[in-house]
Amino acid sequence: MSHASPNVPSADRRDFLKATLAVTLAGGPFGALAVASPSTRRVGPNGKLAVAKIACGGMGAADLAEVAKHPDVVIVGLCDVDGNTLDGVGKDDKGNDPYKGTPKFRDWRQMLGNLGDKVDAVVISTPDHSHALASLEAMRMKKHVYTQKPLARSAGENRLLAESAKVNPTLVTQMGTQRSARSSRRFAYELVKRGVVGKIKAMHAWTDRPAGWWPSGQPRPTGNDPVPEWLSWDLWLGPAPVRPYVSGAYHPFKWRGTRDFGTGAFGDMACHILDLPFYALGLGYPTEVHCDAPDGTDDQYPNQETVRMKFAPTPMTASDGCELVWFDGGRLPDWTALGLSPELAPSGKGLPTDNIKPLPNDGAAILVGDAGVLVIPIEGELAFAFIDGKLTRFDKSDDRPNGIEVPKSTNHWHDWVDACLGRGKARAPFELAGLLCEALAVGAVASRYVGRTMTYDPKQIAFVGEADSKKFLAPSWRTGW
Repeated sequence: MSHASPNVPSADRRDFLKATLAVTLAGGPFGALAVASPSTRRVGPNGKLAVAKIACGGMGAADLAEVAKHPDVVIVGLCDVDGNTLDGVGKDDKGNDPYKGTPKFRDWRQMLGNLGDKVDAVVISTPDHSHALASLEAMRMKKHVYTQKPLARSAGENRLLAESAKVNPTLVTQMGTQRSARSSRRFAYELVKRGVVGKIKAMHAWTDRPAGWWPSGQPRPTGNDPVPEWLSWDLWLGPAPVRPYVSGAYHPFKWRGTRDFGTGAFGDMACHILDLPFYALGLGYPTEVHCDAPDGTDDQYPNQETVRMKFAPTPMTASDGCELVWFDGGRLPDWTALGLSPELAPSGKGLPTDNIKPLPNDGAAILVGDAGVLVIPIEGELAFAFIDGKLTRFDKSDDRPNGIEVPKSTNHWHDWVDACLGRGKARAPFELAGLLCEALAVGAVASRYVGRTMTYDPKQIAFVGEADSKKFLAPSWRTGW
C-alpha cells in the first residue's frame, strides 16, 4: 500500500534534534513531582483543546476515550496503521460513529503535516519503538504531548524527550502512567517524601509479567507472510529495522518482548510500580547494573530476570546511595531477608488480624530504610510500614505523619488536558518520566550482558568498556525516519 510523502520539512526536524542534543545531557535528577503550566496556552476551536490521536487500538482506544470525554477537548485527527482499527474507532454496537467526518490517516507524519496549526496537542499510544520520534516531532511543531508508558524504548530516546521538554517549557508533556494520579499512589509519594522509614537504602519490586502476555526468551520468529491489505506494515515498523511480517508474531500486541520494539517486563511495568518512589527519592542516572536471567536472546527479552541497579546518594537515600532490585517472570524478593512475613507474598494469605491482603502478582514496591520498611502495592491498597518490627497503618488521620491527608484520585488524562489549558499541572512530565525510563531502559539492556556488572556512563549513554553497548542504549532510527 503506497502513501504520499509526509508533509513535514526534514531540515526543520534535523535542526530541532540538533538543538535538543546541544542541551547538556549529563544532568542530575529533577526536584519536583510536576512542572508548572505554560505561561501561554494553545487552544483550538471555541476555546477547546484540539487533539490529534496517534494509534487508536488497545491502550490507544482507552487513551482516546478518556481524553475525548473531557468537555474542553475536540478530536481533530485520528491515525492508525491498522485500517480495521481506524475504521472502527469509537463505534458502538449499533454502528454510531462519534468521529464521523474527523480526518483519518495511516501515517502520523502525514497527519501532523497536513493538519498543522489545527492541532494543539497530540496523544501517542503506538508500540514503544515509535514513541520517541512521534513525540519529538509533535514538540518540534509546538504541540503539547501525552505519550504512553514507557516514555521511549531506548535510554538515549528517553534522554532526548526529557531534554526536548526542558527546552520547550511552554509545552505540557505527560507520560501515560494513569496509576500515578490515584489516591493511594499519591499518598505513598508523600510518605516517602516525609521519610516515614528514614533514609532509603534499597527498593525491591516485581511483576509476574510476561507470564504469557507476550513471547520472550525465544529466537527471532521465522517466516515471511503476506501483509494483510488492512495493515501498513512498513509504517508499523516505523523507525525500527526492517523485518518480515509474520502473522500473529508482533501486531497487534505480541511485540513487547522483542528488543527492536519494546522494553520487556521491566520497561512495561516498573513505570507503574517505581515511578512515584523514584521521583520522591530524587534518583538520577544509574551508576551500575547487573542482570541475572536464564533465557534472553538477541531478539527477545528474558522470560524472567533479576536486575540490580545502583544509584548515587540523594538527600532522601542512605549516604552510600540506593540499590534497586527488580524481579519479573515469577521471581520474587526474599521476604524473610526483608523482615516481612511470607504471608504477604502473592501466594500467601495476608495478615488477617490486620486486614492486610497478600501483595499482588502484578507488582508492588518495598522500600528499605534505616528506620523501617515501607510497602507500596501497585494500586488500590494504602501503603503500610513495619517500624521496629511492628506494623504501622496509615488508614486513619491520627496514624499519619503530621496529619497527612490522603489525596483524592484524579483523572490522569484530564490532568494533562487541564494543564494544557493553563489550569493545572501534569503529573508525569517528560523531564521526570524521561529520567525514570532511561534508568529502566539501561536495566532492560543489561539482559544482553547476563552475569556481568556494568558501569553506566550517562555522558556517553553507554556501558564503560563495552563498545557495542551504545548501539543498544542510544537512539538509532531507520533511514528515512
